[in-house]
Amino acid sequence: GHSSDGLASMRTHSTPVKSAGQSTEGVAALRGHSPSSVSSSQTVRAHATQTMSTTSGSSEPMFFDPSIDQPVQVETEAAPKEDAGEYWLPWHIDSNFVTVLHKEMYADEKTTEFVPEPEGAGLLIMNADGDVTKLRTRDDAVILQMGAFAQIYAGGYVNAARHAVVSPRPPGVARFNFCNFWYVPWETACTAPAGTEHAAVSTGWNAMMDESYLNITMKQGFAAFREFMTAPEARVQFADSVQFKELAELFPLPGKRLNLASNSSEIVVDVLTDVRCPFSFVSQLNLDAALKNLGLDQNVTIRYHPVFLNPNVPKEGENLDDYLLREYGYTKEYAHSESYPLRVMGLEAGVELNPSRRVVNTFDAFVLIEAASEAGRQHEVVKALSQRYFEGAEDISDVAVLCAAAEDAGLSGQDAKGWISDPARRARVLAEYQTVSSRIGEVPHFLVRERISGNGVEVGGKKSVEEWESALESVLEKSSVIGKTIPGPYGQDVRLSECVPYSPISMALSAQHGFEPGSWPFDASDFSRNDESPDDYMYTEPRLVNHLDDTSLARLTEAYRSVFSMVPQGFSVLDMCSSWNSHYPQELLEGARVAVHGLNQRELWANGQATERHVQDVNADAKLPWEDNSFDFVTMALSIQYMTDPRAIFSEMHRVLKPGGMVVIAHSHRVFIDKAVKAFAQETYDGEGHTHTICRYFQHGPQGGWEKLSTADVSPRHGDPMWLVTAVKA
Repeated sequence: GHSSDGLASMRTHSTPVKSAGQSTEGVAALRGHSPSSVSSSQTVRAHATQTMSTTSGSSEPMFFDPSIDQPVQVETEAAPKEDAGEYWLPWHIDSNFVTVLHKEMYADEKTTEFVPEPEGAGLLIMNADGDVTKLRTRDDAVILQMGAFAQIYAGGYVNAARHAVVSPRPPGVARFNFCNFWYVPWETACTAPAGTEHAAVSTGWNAMMDESYLNITMKQGFAAFREFMTAPEARVQFADSVQFKELAELFPLPGKRLNLASNSSEIVVDVLTDVRCPFSFVSQLNLDAALKNLGLDQNVTIRYHPVFLNPNVPKEGENLDDYLLREYGYTKEYAHSESYPLRVMGLEAGVELNPSRRVVNTFDAFVLIEAASEAGRQHEVVKALSQRYFEGAEDISDVAVLCAAAEDAGLSGQDAKGWISDPARRARVLAEYQTVSSRIGEVPHFLVRERISGNGVEVGGKKSVEEWESALESVLEKSSVIGKTIPGPYGQDVRLSECVPYSPISMALSAQHGFEPGSWPFDASDFSRNDESPDDYMYTEPRLVNHLDDTSLARLTEAYRSVFSMVPQGFSVLDMCSSWNSHYPQELLEGARVAVHGLNQRELWANGQATERHVQDVNADAKLPWEDNSFDFVTMALSIQYMTDPRAIFSEMHRVLKPGGMVVIAHSHRVFIDKAVKAFAQETYDGEGHTHTICRYFQHGPQGGWEKLSTADVSPRHGDPMWLVTAVKA
């Protein structure tokens, strides 16, 4: 249920470690912590790698040896100057009271014989100053590692351990150790002694815990902590800066482009700039070249957001020579010379910057750019404007020039004139400028993300083609942890390219190693509700609204696209407990039979994807009106939590589905709480628990009737959860 940061301190990628010898800028720059303003010389800040401090001035940890009844000094060593290596666990603070563990051991995977600890492996510990040491202790030592709740309950007199595990395992070597995580009863609230609230939590750049730990239950802390530890970004050591996350939430990622193959990586670039910035122009030219070199030029979406260098430039503008002399002391002779740095920079990128251009107001230009986004022509319009301004020295504040640029980009010049004068559109551009400029100090600033995972980098200033290629490759690397293949209809496999494979939901079945209860694990009370009135009372009036955000629903549509594309067009699908929108991919429905089933007739008639409609309360009567073996697919989205007799309903879905056909159950964390059954209502955020509950419905409705059960988390990075449980009729 934590759609953005959640409990911030449990998202340890928001608290990166200090760079080695780099307190401000420089090469350790694949880092996640920096000032919000971005200089033109700054290197890429990649949200995938953490570097560490190299000093070792902290107090060494103490451990207790019962044989001598005295604390034993533990030998530690300074962390290496370079990045410590491949993390098995990222930097974090455990959410519990205390963790009991022993030194990790290593064994040969073939012979099972113990082998020496690989060079550089081990447990790293950090103090509040950011000093990092590597633990070295006796093989028989028991280590007590304090957690966040211990620090808070002690009012800060006990310190929770900031730690990470580095494991550069050679091939064929296995790492293992015993960890015992000590918790208190789930409903215990984490409260600090009165007057110690500030001291009870950590502060500063490496806090790894903050006020969000206070006054939550032990179970809430565990759930958020587990969610982070199983996230793909934790697997690749994703080290977001605060600014990266703010910008990522400000600019939601678009949906999948239909003309791309399902296994293609999609790059989304958000450019925060002024269209008259020469550094931005050259950097974008180099970006275009890098995209082409990497074969990504057809797999990229580039979007533009206004950050005006000077929003108060008068309508008549200003002579560039006068501006350069006043602001920088550059003479006209120097600014027009062959050695002028901007001229050299442009020539290296393949363009000749015209020194006769004027400093102009670009507000109207951005109104046109905003309008072009609706036609999918933003990048083309920016290219046209840039060529006219930087090479042709044309006045891009002039409406006639803007209309001509629109025509260059394949748009109507007459339409462009209307767009530019539209008050509502102008207000949107102004609002976006005010929002973005408050977060960005200098331009250009680029937010580069892989569309599915949302992982990416921030890039500031002018970048060479080579630097862009390196940044793009780091983004592509992050996409490798996304996606899962599940069994599909009629013996085919379905690739869910937007699935988070390491989520507890995606791993729900594999984590239980085939366990299945032999008998029905629920009793009648599990399906009781606060409101036991007939369901059709609640649905007397239609609800023509979406119950999740658009990004999450787009993930559901993409999952349906992956599933439906496995069969020829003209398939048949039943949407159980449906409404005015089935969220199916429209382009796959040609010739399809789409039966929608639900409680409100007006909602069903508003469903434009339906070819037939049936009003029915399945909690009152589970018997469906269709013949046996009627459908290739059965879907149910966001309604499973209301089923009072799920075995009967799942048995009916099984009956009307063709052998080898597929069921897709989609669920999330939002419910009408009074109508949800107790099994769902008492823990609405427990996606993994609800996933197991749905699996039990399949395993016993009817028993032995389903096979190839699968679970998948296709939730967007920023948005409501979207969890799937699928099965195939045996």
